[in-house]
Amino acid sequence: MMHLKSLTLLLGALLSGALAAPASPRGVSPQVVPNKYIVTLRNNLVQPQVDSHLSWVENVHRRSLSRRDSEASGGVDKVWSASFKGYSGEFDAATIQEIQASEEVLSVEPVAVWELYSLTRQFNAPWGLGSISHQTANHSTYVYDTSAGEGTWAYVIDTGLNTAHETFEGRGHLGYNAYPNVPFEDRHGHGTHCAGTIAGKDYGVAKKASVISVKVFDTGSSEAFNAAVEAAYQQGVLTVVAAGNSYDDAVYYSPASAPNAVTVGAVDVGNVKPGFSNYGTLVDVFAPGVNVLSSWIGSTTATNTISGTSMACPHVAGLSLYLKAYEGLTAPGDVAARIEEGVEPVKLLLGSFQFSVNNFVMPSSFGGLSWDSETPTLHLPS
Repeated sequence: MMHLKSLTLLLGALLSGALAAPASPRGVSPQVVPNKYIVTLRNNLVQPQVDSHLSWVENVHRRSLSRRDSEASGGVDKVWSASFKGYSGEFDAATIQEIQASEEVLSVEPVAVWELYSLTRQFNAPWGLGSISHQTANHSTYVYDTSAGEGTWAYVIDTGLNTAHETFEGRGHLGYNAYPNVPFEDRHGHGTHCAGTIAGKDYGVAKKASVISVKVFDTGSSEAFNAAVEAAYQQGVLTVVAAGNSYDDAVYYSPASAPNAVTVGAVDVGNVKPGFSNYGTLVDVFAPGVNVLSSWIGSTTATNTISGTSMACPHVAGLSLYLKAYEGLTAPGDVAARIEEGVEPVKLLLGSFQFSVNNFVMPSSFGGLSWDSETPTLHLPS
């Protein structure tokens, strides 16, 4: 008979994104409007000079149109002449070339539509998702970028996967069964729960990522498993593992003790480490791991609420996929460093401080934006 406690040491490990193609970084990205420009004039020009320049521009524009025998209109459409002197309009390449050469012009820029952030809100989300997208604990709204891990993969080394569960939307796949005499299905629920936290549409951090089940059964500490984690790292695969549930130093457990694994301990809804979570210098980060709601076995809609560092681990695995899609990160070391860069301190029961992934998927971690923790309102930095 399998026991959840034994599973957390090995089966909570996740290999994230080995086959993911590099994605373009998201965030602040302009879309240029063809043939439309903003022209900034030198601020020391007086109004008669501005008027003269605008008249000259219209003549240049008309002359260019006549040479091309064009019926197009265009030309200057807006003028600013107070503290900012300039204008915008639609011009062909020849006209813009002459405008750029004018001594009265400071700069010429194409008109661009800027998409600041494409954010989606999931209301009444599991508390763990609310936690990683807000600066303070105990939130029920998950706010995330619409990239949502799209184009990335996680290998879930666990008890199997309920691929028919509707939360996976067809993005759950059966990969490898280490025990061919055992049906390739999740008869325990643990693997399905973890996968749901990684990529489920209802419970997942990276809601557009795909998950591949690797079904295994084992317990204990293993130098061989640690070596496998290192080999995966050298091949470009980030391994995210549970710290373990023995209230002990993670250095004594595998794969939590693997040097290049991202080892995850648990915190509760108040951002406090519970008594069961392993700890120590090898624990890289803490994440939501108490009373976590996710997908389960038995039906296409089944859920369960359970606790453990194996519930914390998939929050960080999902976060790694989110970052790969959002920022275009590829090297496992870069993803791990990015995760550790965005964490916040959490006080442990022993009185020391380590770090949790609260507020990570929000824009405050990407480009200096902040998010009001009480009312979800986006603020630009002053």
